[in-house]
Parts: sequence; structure tokens; C-alpha cells
Amino acid sequence: MNYNTINDVGKGYYSTKGSKFFSFIHPIQIYSEHKHLISIYKTQYPESCHVCSSYRIFADNRLDEYSSDDGEPKGSSGVPILNQLKSNNLINVGVYVVRIFGGSLLGIPGLIQSYSTAALSAIDNIKHHRWIQSSTVSFSLSYEFEGIFKSLIKDFNAKIVSSTYLDEIEMLVSIDNTSLVSFINKTKNISSNKIKYNLTE
Repeated sequence: MNYNTINDVGKGYYSTKGSKFFSFIHPIQIYSEHKHLISIYKTQYPESCHVCSSYRIFADNRLDEYSSDDGEPKGSSGVPILNQLKSNNLINVGVYVVRIFGGSLLGIPGLIQSYSTAALSAIDNIKHHRWIQSSTVSFSLSYEFEGIFKSLIKDFNAKIVSSTYLDEIEMLVSIDNTSLVSFINKTKNISSNKIKYNLTE
């Protein structure tokens, strides 16, 4: 199956019977990013009663799907969000819908409609492109190579998943498989083989 993904953050909005639903779609690669985004939206919207969410992440050659109702009736919010991701063949994305209660109960059919519509609003407001399978590579480099290595990452449209600064810099980089060999060869050339790497997946 051909999948789609995104590179940027999208936003959407839906309201009914006084309740407001603010929706956000993010590119994500790992579960910790998803967890962090939920924390961010709970902090940004302290008046919210629920932050319901869903993600689809392709990792370790399998597709991981997850949804959360965050206190709403079971199956009324997280699953409708997930179904919108499935309908659009989206992977490596998370959708977060913040509900601010408007005083009127919506009932389960109303909740399903609201969360589904809010999720689709964010999905439709962002550009989709075909997903190309990528690999995650761990790199160890001295500080002298940081600038040129980051420039190389940008040139190849790769993504820094995480970075740690100790005696050396440890970076986890996600890059399309079609560019992987060329990227590693360039890394060797710019550092005279001093930048070390380990293919993690």
C-alpha cells in the first residue's frame, strides 16, 4: 500500500452546541514525541476538559496505531480521529483534538461526529506527500563537525530525531532509504571517516 505523510504542523477547528474543538496534526517518528505533544496541549489549554489523540507510526517494519479518548466515552473520540488518519492513508503523524466544554452534552454520536470533523479539518489544512521508507542512523561526532554535519542533514532533507551533547555529540538521524548510502558516504568524506555511525533500523 502507498502511504502519505506530512512535513509541517496543521491546525483545524470545529464547534457545536458551545463546545469548541481545536485540532492539530504533527509529523512524529516515535512515541515520546506523541507523549510530549499531549503534555504541551494540556499546558496550552488549561481550560480544556479533554485532549484526545491518535497516531500511526511505521517503525521496525510494522505499523503501530494508537488512539486515546482521554476521559471521553470509550470509542467516541480517539477512534474517530484514527479513522480519519486511515482514510487519508497517513502514517508517521499524530492528531490532537482539544475540547473546551460548552455546557451541553453531545451524546456519543455527537462526539464521534465532532472529533472526526475536527481531525479532518486539521488533516485537510496541511500538505500531504507520498511517504518513502526511512532509516534511523546513530552518529557520533566531535564538536568541530557539528556545523557541517547539520548542513548535510538539511541538504538531504533528513531529520534530527534526538541529540545528546557530552564529550562528543550523539545524534539520531532519520533519512529516506533512497538517500541513505549517499548520505553516509558524504559523512565519511567531510570528516575523513571521523564521524562514526550505526544503523539502528
